[in-house]
Amino acid sequence: MRGRTPRWRWIVAGGGALLAIAALGAALAWTAIFDSVLASQLALSPGSRSYRDWVAPSMPLYFEVYLYNWTNAENFPLEKPNLVQLGPYRFREYRRHVNITWHPHNGSVSYRNLKSWHFDPTSNGTLQDNITTLNVIAASAVYRSRFWGFFQQKGLSMGLAMFGQHISVSKLARELLFEGYEDSLLELAKSLPPSTTGGAPPIDRFGWFYERNNSLDNDGYLEVTTGQVRGTLPGQIVRWNHEDHLPFYEGECAKLSGSAGEFMSRSLDEDSQLEMFIPELCRTVAMDYEESGEHAGLMYHKYGISRSSFDNSSVSSNNACFCNGACAWGGVMNVSACRFGSPSFLSLPHFLHGDPELRDMVTGMEPDPEKHSFYFAVEPRLGVPLDVAARFQLNIYLEPNPNVALYENVPRMLFPVFWVQQRVLIDETVAVELAMVRSILDWGATVCAGAALAFATVAALATCFPKKKHKVDLAAEKLKEDELKLNPM
Repeated sequence: MRGRTPRWRWIVAGGGALLAIAALGAALAWTAIFDSVLASQLALSPGSRSYRDWVAPSMPLYFEVYLYNWTNAENFPLEKPNLVQLGPYRFREYRRHVNITWHPHNGSVSYRNLKSWHFDPTSNGTLQDNITTLNVIAASAVYRSRFWGFFQQKGLSMGLAMFGQHISVSKLARELLFEGYEDSLLELAKSLPPSTTGGAPPIDRFGWFYERNNSLDNDGYLEVTTGQVRGTLPGQIVRWNHEDHLPFYEGECAKLSGSAGEFMSRSLDEDSQLEMFIPELCRTVAMDYEESGEHAGLMYHKYGISRSSFDNSSVSSNNACFCNGACAWGGVMNVSACRFGSPSFLSLPHFLHGDPELRDMVTGMEPDPEKHSFYFAVEPRLGVPLDVAARFQLNIYLEPNPNVALYENVPRMLFPVFWVQQRVLIDETVAVELAMVRSILDWGATVCAGAALAFATVAALATCFPKKKHKVDLAAEKLKEDELKLNPM
């Protein structure tokens, strides 16, 4: 047939058109495609890369403790406590998720955190440093007696004097931290009913992290989502200590929600709040947007704990259900309910964002947002933490008790004891990988659109390019031209 387009052109044109349509569809749906692929890669499942990185983090972790040395304890309460910060006492931390159990019926996985700490010689100080601090054992005993009758409180007063208890104690740093020290009140507590000790398990020594090294009880039982169920994120808290709520609080404060620490929400913006469940705080904390910046070539949004996060309800009424009794100051949180009734309050270091009155009760507090803030800097589109600074300070609540001689004249105050820090920065290798992933997200749609245009151009050229004439057709045209020359009109 004369003038027929060759078959190969139709094949090229059809294939080019189909590829152009596919590429255009990929460009229009690129964000959804990327999110689907990313979700499948991040989901926790046995054998996945995400699971391997989660079960035993390879990134170096350090746990730093700053202890306050009380330099004028012998003059209390006539003088304000003068506190001198010592440290950091730095420990290399190793952690691993163990006792892992998968729950396919609800798309979750349960586990416990096994943590161990080893003293790092780069610390600013040694574990042999002698430190004077508040006698927390005596302070806890007096706090628990605040609702006792007159004669019971007088009995406690006599017991404290008989056992030689003082407002302060002087111990070595290793004793205050992991090793612990013996105390006669601990022996007495073993013979008392649980109602008197707040249900605290009997112990033979006291140290802030005593018996926590190589323990499975640091963070308790945790159950989080795997992200395998469509529309869910991995690493979001489902249960803690087998409970689906916080038994220490009521109302909205009892709600258990947020990330357990390893996986963040994706598509964060300046109006977002970053919810984090923190076992040490026994609660979920909502961190507010602070600023944006760049780290290791990646943009981030920083979310941090503000005054409203630990407010006494004067700024945010939603925090009223966290008070549990004493809740007089803003910027601190009463955690006595989840510390067996001990007078424990948490704040940011040096009472950052706390009521000025808290800093006026002692000397030595120098809050600095650069050194003492608690924040997560997260790549907003991928939900990956780039820079994390987890910091909080432990304070002990003191109040006068006219029936206990040791505490008859003490002021009502929060006494700072120590603060801790965990700082994690993403390493260069991981940053390069994330930059590549982010480039794929940012430029994938453009590349697909360009490919669609290229394929469409190929299809058009295949159909519109002038057809090659056959020899027979050329001969016929030549004959026709010769006839016209012989028989001009």
